[in-house]
Parts: sequence; C-alpha cells; structure tokens
Amino acid sequence: MEHQSHQIRSWLSETNGKAEAAVKIMKNLILKTKHNGDDPYEALLELRNTPRQCTGFSPAEMCTKRSPRTLIPSTSKCLSEHVVAEKKENYKRQVKRQYDKQARDLPKLHLGQTIYYQNPGQTGWYPGTIREQPSPRSYKIKGDNGGFYIRNRYHIRPRKTILKDTDVYDGNVLDDDDDKGRPDFSGNRSQHAAQSGVVSHVPDNNCDRNMPARTSTRETNRPVWHRDYDMD
Repeated sequence: MEHQSHQIRSWLSETNGKAEAAVKIMKNLILKTKHNGDDPYEALLELRNTPRQCTGFSPAEMCTKRSPRTLIPSTSKCLSEHVVAEKKENYKRQVKRQYDKQARDLPKLHLGQTIYYQNPGQTGWYPGTIREQPSPRSYKIKGDNGGFYIRNRYHIRPRKTILKDTDVYDGNVLDDDDDKGRPDFSGNRSQHAAQSGVVSHVPDNNCDRNMPARTSTRETNRPVWHRDYDMD
C-alpha cells in the first residue's frame, strides 16, 4: 500500500481534516471522564465502537471486521473491505459536491508581486513580496523587514496599489502594535505626503469641528387628524 504525505501548517489546522477532529474529540472525552470520575478506557472503547456517519461502520469494525464487546450488547458482523471503501468514497463525493457549491479558488500570485501577509496568531497584516512558490498553495515571502516566511495562500492578500520609496501603508491592514516603519502623522500631513509622493486622503478633523451641525430641512406634512388639535 502506497502512502502519500503532505506538509501542513500548524496554524492552518483545517487542512488536516479528520486528524484534527479526532484530537478535538479525544480532548473533550478526557475532560468529561475526568469531571465525572469515569474510566477513560471504557469511554475510548465506546468511541471506537460508535458507527461513523461516512461509512455506517465503527472504526473497530473497519479495522477488525467485527464488532468488539462493549458495555452495550452487540452482535458480531462480518464485513468485506470493498463495501467500506465504496461507502467512504460515496460520502467523500457528497461532501465535496456540497463544498464546491460555494467554494472558489483564490487568484494565483506571481513572483515579484507585492502583497500583505499574516503571521500565526495575529490579526495584523504586514507588507512583503512574493519570492517563490514551493507548493501549489504556499508561497515564500520576503517581508519588508528583511525576513523570509512561508505562508498559505489563505494568509496572503494582494496589494491594490504598489507603493514605491515610501513607508505609508493602508491603516486598515497594518497591525496596531507594529510601529516599525510606520510614518509619523503627528505633524503636518500635507508636508509628509508631499515628501513621500503619496496623496493623503485622510480628512482633517479640525474642519469638522468648525462647521455647524446640520439639521434636517425636509418639509413634513402632518396628518389630517392633527388639524383638530393644537399641536404647537
């Protein structure tokens, strides 16, 4: 039997599928048995003898072709391998068909393209450049800080505009904690924009303070029954 191994990222656990789901189930099982004072091995035995939705058979039945003895009475079954494999393939096709109804492939990136990338466990986006594509869904990135990183396409966003000779980036994607390389806007905004060659579209809050508050000038018509009353 041939085995194929694929490298996955520790921060992209959804790509590992059933393996990550099994880890989650075992963690919850251990916590429940510890809280109730039950034997974890008995709970593990029941888990192995529980039929799966994809095949209708339990993991023990698929491995030993019989149902092991548990605390719940059960009958022995003799299974053939092709029945289990056929049901698993049918279930995979059904799941794929439902997933592909709304799933779309992300646009591919080319070498030298300027992008924003995300670090594991962080919400900020950092500027960088595509240097290499080691796998169909992974890219090697050179950050503006000089470091090299490998990120999944899910954690990469292309830049809408290419900024040259400037450290000004979109404030919506930069991390609030990343002050390195961020320009100082505490002074004159127009002077900084003229020096960097980037037109600033940030509105001046001082202009809004001097303007009077606007009130609604729409003409309103009162209902007919108001004529019988003095509403002023």
